[in-house]
Amino acid sequence: MKLKTSLLMASLLFSSSISLASTGEWMKSAVNEQYNDAVQLRRDIHRHAELGNQEFRTQKVVVDFLKKQGIDVVTGWKNAPTAVIGIINPDKKNTIALRTELDALPIKENTGLPFASTMTGKYLGKDGSVSHMCGHDVHMAMLMLAAKILQQNKEKFDNRVVLIFQPAEEGDSLHDPFDKNVPLSGANALVNDGLIEKYDIKHVFGIHVMARQPAGKMLVAKGAALNSADGFHIHVDGKQSHGAMPWAGTDATLTAANIVVGLQQIVSRNADLSEGMGVITVGKLNAGETANVMSGTADMTGTVRSNHNEVRDTLIKRIPEVAEGVAGAAGAKAETQIAKIYPVTVNNPELVDKTVPLLKQNGIDAEISTWNPGASEDFSFYAAKVPSMFMFLGADYPNAKDVQNNHSDKFIVDETTMRTGIMAHLVAATAKY
Repeated sequence: MKLKTSLLMASLLFSSSISLASTGEWMKSAVNEQYNDAVQLRRDIHRHAELGNQEFRTQKVVVDFLKKQGIDVVTGWKNAPTAVIGIINPDKKNTIALRTELDALPIKENTGLPFASTMTGKYLGKDGSVSHMCGHDVHMAMLMLAAKILQQNKEKFDNRVVLIFQPAEEGDSLHDPFDKNVPLSGANALVNDGLIEKYDIKHVFGIHVMARQPAGKMLVAKGAALNSADGFHIHVDGKQSHGAMPWAGTDATLTAANIVVGLQQIVSRNADLSEGMGVITVGKLNAGETANVMSGTADMTGTVRSNHNEVRDTLIKRIPEVAEGVAGAAGAKAETQIAKIYPVTVNNPELVDKTVPLLKQNGIDAEISTWNPGASEDFSFYAAKVPSMFMFLGADYPNAKDVQNNHSDKFIVDETTMRTGIMAHLVAATAKY
């Protein structure tokens, strides 16, 4: 009896291992078959970069590709008109979403690549160059080829898969974020349009290529994966006077300088840094007209970052209080505008614990990591709604030197890393959660 039981258990374990192996094999085989198409698709998208909420050609490329595969396509979202949503296995119930971005950056590309972007466009009303210097072209190609593979093998898994091709992750190129009536944009727009509820999405997965990590390497954080991002503008009103008679006016330049110092003390004295980090940076300060006139006005703009939402809230709350207090002490006035842009991107720890081993089982060099590159992402809006997971995928060539970061005009990606990205999408989409 014991022998029969042992043989039965061995048989079950063996069957299970074959099932896992065969699942991995069809994925690997399909990725290898589709890789060259992914490269060509990526290069076409790269050549034709478009800015946030102006991704009209890109949208058409995605729609045409998905429809050619027989995938259901939904467009016409109220707050995200260039978004594309694809649905695989529409009659299934357990819904997993895979997300990518459509937009590029207002940067002139200097990579020297034969398929470099020469596109131009309008960013906040000003003409300039446009290029994919953050890797969104790579992300799109990975998800589109993963979608093709999933559609061709849809009988092999029980999940409904929602494909999110989202505009304006880098921000709305049409509206200043400090405008009082700025419309919703990017992930926030789709979330507010009811995307999660419409398809009863259980989990959302995203991938981002990153410089300074080797191609094919995948890092996944438990908890905070990326920082929040917010902006501020402070206008200081003093009283202009002759530079030789400062007592006759109120120095807006000096007041602004003291505000800059005061803002730095928010992080060191008001934020609970045992909970997380925080940064307040004044990136631009304008004051004065000429050397012998004490300025009557000053303007500064800056950014606020944190990896903890409560720390973020503290920093945002204190900025206008400090600005107004410092200005008042000098006899000036300060008016502060806050642009709340992205919350912290938080990976669900349980989802990470379930998914990373599956990635490894399917040949992906993945690990749970504490690495936070310090950037920000509107994937955070999905993660705030449902348990989600954002993965970093290395972009560097072997033995690369003087690597340029994302958002550099010389940022390049080793295209072989797309094999890993496509495979990761397949694993996430077909797993049983």
